[in-house]
Amino acid sequence: MLALFAYSYYGLLKAIEKIFRNVKHFLFCNPFKKRLHFKNLKKNILKTILSIHGYQIAYGPFKGMQLNQCRNWSRYDLITQILGTYETHVLQKLIAFSKGKNNVFIDLGSADGYFAVGMVFSGIFGHVYAFEKDVEMQRIIKNNAQLNGCEAKMTILGEADEASLKSIISQCKEPITILIDIEGDEYDLLNPNMLSLLSDCSIICELHPWMKEDGKALQKALLSKASAFFDIELIYRESYNPNDFEELSCFNEEERLVALSEGRGPNMHWLVLTPKKN
Repeated sequence: MLALFAYSYYGLLKAIEKIFRNVKHFLFCNPFKKRLHFKNLKKNILKTILSIHGYQIAYGPFKGMQLNQCRNWSRYDLITQILGTYETHVLQKLIAFSKGKNNVFIDLGSADGYFAVGMVFSGIFGHVYAFEKDVEMQRIIKNNAQLNGCEAKMTILGEADEASLKSIISQCKEPITILIDIEGDEYDLLNPNMLSLLSDCSIICELHPWMKEDGKALQKALLSKASAFFDIELIYRESYNPNDFEELSCFNEEERLVALSEGRGPNMHWLVLTPKKN
């Protein structure tokens, strides 16, 4: 009897231990808990940045540009946008493609218009065609353009297709640079006919293979198709230094790193397409 009691008591202790272990895992290892932790960090950091700079970009090529307070995209992107570090590897390539001339920029998937408005505001490109299928986003882009006095050099359009792009290309005598960020639809858009149409354009395309079934195979096929018309290169966000910013000095090391994180999951790549030289 005593042995049976001891066995039952031991089993009860093991059960309680398991419960506490599971609770501990939920509190300290649960991914939702981690996301909440980082969200709170971002919230505090953004509050500090806004108290110093407001909604104006403080550094980089878009310095002085006002950002719309109405956000229909990730609010915490404001941190890296204001500090001028948002997708700098993409921005540097776009600037190189512009060659300092009065060229045309086409932004496919403009979201809130950060790049579209920024390119006109900074004078990097002479005219921008901003394609965005979300109507509310189109309104935000228009507001951002008006806020920065750029609306005369911008054309805001809906979803891009072969006909709309062909119309723009046929009218433009200047070199054209295109940025594509359409959340996985790039694998459908960039078919052989479209690649042929765009073969004289310089293109950067954000790749989203995890958003499509058989995404890796689709990406491999896209690279193969594109290589017939372009020299191809894959780039990614390499490094950033939070210690460059005095605004972040009041935060600890972890917080400073989180401040410049763009919240991406996989190590994302961007496809750079440069027209083949004849």
